[in-house]
Amino acid sequence: MVKNQERGVIELYRVEMIRVPLLETGETHTLAFRFIEPSGSVMQGCTPAGIVTCEPSQVLQADGLTLSAMEPGDAEVKVDFGDKRFPAVCWRVTVIPPSEPIHRITIRSPRILFLREEAEAFRRQIRGKEETAGDGAKPDSASAIQYPKLWHSYLERAADYLNETGFTVHYPSMISQEWHVSLPLEEPEPTADPEGYTDFPYWTMYARAIEERLVVLSTVYIITGMTEYAEKARRYLLALASYGKWYEFDHRGAEGNLSNAHFLIGVSAAYDAIRGMLTEEERLHIRGSILSKGLQPLAMDIGNRDRHNIVAAKHVAMMFGAAAIADEVPYAAKYLQASLDYLTGYLDFKLNSGETEGFLYDQVAARHVWMAADLYRRMTGNADLVNHPYLAEELPERLLHFLSPVVNTFPNFSDSFYKLDIAYVMAMTASHHAHPAAGWYMRRYKAEHPAALLYLKEETLSINPEAYYQGAVSAVFQPVGWAALRSGWGRGDHLLCFTSSPSAKDHNHRDQNQIMLNVGGEWLLTGPGYQDYVPGPRADYTTGTIGHNSLLVNGQGQQSLGGGYICDSSLFPCFEVVSGDASASYGESLRSYRRTLYHIDASYYVIVDDAELNREGDEAELLFHTTSSIYGPDHALISPGDSVEKSHLMIRGEEASVQLLFLAPDQHRISVRDYPGAESYGPFISVKASSGSRIRFVTLLIPQSGDARNITVDHVTTSGISGIGFTVLEEGERRDYMMFCDTTETMDYEGYSFSGSAVRLSSSMVGQDPLDSGNSGRLDLSCATRFAGPGIRYRSEEPLSLYLDTGSLRGAVYNGNSRDASCELCLDWSGIRLNLIVPPGKHDLDLVQGWIIPAEERRGTHGNARTGLGARKKTDRD
Repeated sequence: MVKNQERGVIELYRVEMIRVPLLETGETHTLAFRFIEPSGSVMQGCTPAGIVTCEPSQVLQADGLTLSAMEPGDAEVKVDFGDKRFPAVCWRVTVIPPSEPIHRITIRSPRILFLREEAEAFRRQIRGKEETAGDGAKPDSASAIQYPKLWHSYLERAADYLNETGFTVHYPSMISQEWHVSLPLEEPEPTADPEGYTDFPYWTMYARAIEERLVVLSTVYIITGMTEYAEKARRYLLALASYGKWYEFDHRGAEGNLSNAHFLIGVSAAYDAIRGMLTEEERLHIRGSILSKGLQPLAMDIGNRDRHNIVAAKHVAMMFGAAAIADEVPYAAKYLQASLDYLTGYLDFKLNSGETEGFLYDQVAARHVWMAADLYRRMTGNADLVNHPYLAEELPERLLHFLSPVVNTFPNFSDSFYKLDIAYVMAMTASHHAHPAAGWYMRRYKAEHPAALLYLKEETLSINPEAYYQGAVSAVFQPVGWAALRSGWGRGDHLLCFTSSPSAKDHNHRDQNQIMLNVGGEWLLTGPGYQDYVPGPRADYTTGTIGHNSLLVNGQGQQSLGGGYICDSSLFPCFEVVSGDASASYGESLRSYRRTLYHIDASYYVIVDDAELNREGDEAELLFHTTSSIYGPDHALISPGDSVEKSHLMIRGEEASVQLLFLAPDQHRISVRDYPGAESYGPFISVKASSGSRIRFVTLLIPQSGDARNITVDHVTTSGISGIGFTVLEEGERRDYMMFCDTTETMDYEGYSFSGSAVRLSSSMVGQDPLDSGNSGRLDLSCATRFAGPGIRYRSEEPLSLYLDTGSLRGAVYNGNSRDASCELCLDWSGIRLNLIVPPGKHDLDLVQGWIIPAEERRGTHGNARTGLGARKKTDRD
């Protein structure tokens, strides 16, 4: 900074340069500078000479502007420009011993986009070889992949890139402005932040656009040999090699900049593809840039174990950069090893930890990791990364189980969107792991996506999820705190998504114990999705509990990110239970908050919210958000601000709907509101209640899609703080007696007495006793210690969960405790008198034979999913 003598004000001048953080003995780095005026423009015709000194010189030496690493240690670098407008720049450089040479790379170039034999196989595929995909036991009607047609479209896209003289960068859903780029490329001048933003990442989408062009042009050159595509890529490479740096925010270096990773991936892929078209001088210039502008700034992340998606992307880029120049530059070895170490640890961590950045960033990071895993396999023959269980099992299971019915959308947990591009991840999963449900996804939704052309093999199987999972359509992902309770993937199906997660990453929201509901492809209970970064009501709404389907206390939401966890789950046929605890998320606002979801007969949901408040008179408030219309029981439209007298509302979309029945507590107040300043996110239903320090809300959700189902609730009875009983009737179908309390209380209803979390006694013959001999009925107990009534007595010393088909007398029992539990079960009509010892875990049950057998000994799980706490179910639709 200097003082302007005429105006008497301080003006700021800035020097941009790569401050390389790490070198190995023998490695060099040449400094280059760019000078920025106080206005933010690049200074033209002003090139002050930098005088570089290093201390101690035995560790690092300077020869003009070139730094040379001499021996291991730390050194201080100082650049003095001899101009009062530009302050001296100082930073530290670590010098490490020489890296071990790379012995793993066994394949010569090209090796990043295609091996030679892979390119030949691809040429055969696009010549129109007949589709051979099968479906195993049951063929699927999903579309065949038209490889020749897709290749023609890909060539048209490449031709557009070949002939364009510029392009436009868009920033969807973030800002409305666009960035127009002229060719040939020149390093962009600094750009002012949009209003309300700090360090807006213009370069991320800019670098992605360039990476895409480099990959497409290089792919077409490899497959066709047409040199004009290589020539266009060459011009991009030489232009980028002339940049001073490949990241946007000079004050952050390569920290938090995704552009460096995208440039490095694109340049590495293109350099590897067209190397033979370049002169030796051009090769030297480009590979020098790969090292000095791509890899060396990323050395700051060697040893970094942060699992943020940006850090993962930078380590992936390290592998690409090392793969491109490994046989020409010995200093690339450390980057390959650092990338391999990081990615191995990343996959292990993601498999077992509860950390997530939501669906968007989890899949963005996974796409990059898949790219590196496939590249490592291609150039070394080692498939350890490709075969890691996180990529092979966990990730595709999450994506498939949370895929909405009918349409290709996902819950927008955390910073995310309903629509995500997961085609690359699913194509790689289908091809490398013969995952038929991933193959189904590609043929069902992405048959014309470039990923289907480039990565989906012809022979990949295709089986729809319901057939693949053999009815086990719901799933609980315990570590990450997510659950998907669904009826299927078809037009008449529904999906309830639940998050109670420990994750507290910066893309997470204060949304623990949140639910979202999709019915027939429409999101009826919604979340705000990606946060608004501009301070104000929209930012408060998108990141705070007020914008999510969870609980407020005295109008206040959760005080911290994370803090939730799934504390219990059991997925029995026709009776699925998941509980989440978000107590720690609220700080001192309350003592405890637990939400339990019951999914009954793949038909309706009961939601039980238990909160222990700090004092009498505290007000608890449940929120249910939607972007659809809200109606009362008289079919009258209810708008924000209208009074609501009834405890029965309906959210209606274009073709689907959900009824909401608020059954407890007895005294509650319902209103429909919106949030001032964030009205565009839609209205929400507020259910408020004040009582003693403990309060229980019970809400019934009845999803409807297609033909209307006449489901009604009758004879609602409450008892004490937690006890409630009611009867659910579906015309011509069944009668369900439902009872809820806890193990410290007893609930009496319709001649039955119960202690535990929940019981459902059901008959498919309305008007008859479900426990009469010969009737086809069901008994479901959740965390129960006692149940007694006409014809039945059950008692256990520890809470157990039980499912029983009263006709066949077969079922299952789940002991979620850490030790054996004894239980007594007597069914008078059948003469059953049993005393059972139930070990921890889930077990099959046969009352006729009088045995229990661990479920895994009776039948294996279907598909690839990791199971825990009974996190699978067999659907047996009545």
